[in-house]
Amino acid sequence: MFPRKELLKDGSLLLIREASIWDAKRIVEYMKEVTSETDFLITRPDEVYDVSTERNYIRMYRNNPGKLMIVGEINREIVSLLTFTGFGRKRTKHVGEIGISVKKRYWGIGIGTRMITSAIEWARKNGFVRIQLEVLKSNERAISLYRKLGFELEGIKRKAVRRDDGSFEDVLVMALLLD
Repeated sequence: MFPRKELLKDGSLLLIREASIWDAKRIVEYMKEVTSETDFLITRPDEVYDVSTERNYIRMYRNNPGKLMIVGEINREIVSLLTFTGFGRKRTKHVGEIGISVKKRYWGIGIGTRMITSAIEWARKNGFVRIQLEVLKSNERAISLYRKLGFELEGIKRKAVRRDDGSFEDVLVMALLLD
């Protein structure tokens, strides 16, 4: 299933592949960039893992059949990262949660759609029935994408995130049921 190449709206080619431990340094650099350019991510730049911890995190994902970490690259530059974390308990083994980010200068050309669609296909092939995610209520662009892909609003976690200025923001819980 991976690697795969996808043509984007602007004509560029997106390579989607599983992350490897050799990507750790580049993923840390990517995360420092994306966490500093938007308030839509929970992680702050000073909370990004160091390279050694990231390498262990990637290894954990690669060694667990219920987890997936994929990167999206354009011309060898990491422009997107998606994690799919399958739940481990017997009663919830059919459930997984997605987390995704895209570099801001690449928003709007179809990367999020291609990355999430790839994860949905992978989840189907691996026996998952439910995919869920959380998104800040103010992230209308992402919410629109998730709705387009079939995710539905299931709940609101009120005052779930505290912004740097001390204000609070609600988080929406959305899910897609795979039939």
